[in-house]
Amino acid sequence: MSQLPSQCCATGSLHTGTPSGRISKVHGLDCYIAEPSSGSAPKGVVVILPDAFGWTLPNSRILADGYAKKGGFLVLLPEFMNGHGLPADVLRSFEALTAPGLVANVKKVYHLLYMLTFFLPFLFFMRDSVARPRIFNFFRALRLAEAKDLPLGCAGFCWGGYWVMQLCADKTDVVDCGFTAHPSFLSVPKDIEAVVKPVSVAAALDDHQLPRDKMEVAKDILMAKSKKGDVEHEFVVYEGAKHGFAVRANEDDKEEARRGKEAEEQAINWFSRCFDAVRR
Repeated sequence: MSQLPSQCCATGSLHTGTPSGRISKVHGLDCYIAEPSSGSAPKGVVVILPDAFGWTLPNSRILADGYAKKGGFLVLLPEFMNGHGLPADVLRSFEALTAPGLVANVKKVYHLLYMLTFFLPFLFFMRDSVARPRIFNFFRALRLAEAKDLPLGCAGFCWGGYWVMQLCADKTDVVDCGFTAHPSFLSVPKDIEAVVKPVSVAAALDDHQLPRDKMEVAKDILMAKSKKGDVEHEFVVYEGAKHGFAVRANEDDKEEARRGKEAEEQAINWFSRCFDAVRR
């Protein structure tokens, strides 16, 4: 996880809209909770593992609301990062890094240092040995409580996409299925070959974290697993999409916004199919 912030999660836009869920403690972690429409029993539980901006980014909370209302799921967005998620204004610093002009070039030094102030601690405090027990213990607790009688899935973006693959490689049934869009920090083919649970991937054609050669390898591995009939997988490549499109798409760009919505629909349809199969 040695990428600079501009090479990872720092691209994209903040979304308009107001999250409609609630905040509460769930198994010791602060958690944003989005629920199905009033009076509807959840079809399953979906846990969102966010990008480096963590559980407070409005985009992630609005996405959780969409999963809950459109899919009929109980959606949890926990604070897995223990306060070390990047602040949303890092997005503006990234925009400043790409601005032209002499004055802008001088300011770029400040913005780069500002981004590193948050990104380097994130890499340290969210290293595998720290994050893994926190994440896996949360899912195991869900299995004994909220998801005791319900299917359990995970949805991860960028940093969170790595953990979707780890959870779906676990053979103790810590989750039933997973979805990831533009995952980061994957070791290909190792992390893909280890997957034993159904996984759906929404991949950007232009993604430095999963370049085309590695993307094709990952796709071939998952599709080969599906063809064998052991476990069903799905891999959708979004033409024209860039890293972060499923969470931080520019709403003013109609094509980019459309791809973001399509990835949301892909996730909802995937969880619906997988949860139906578990209940059968």
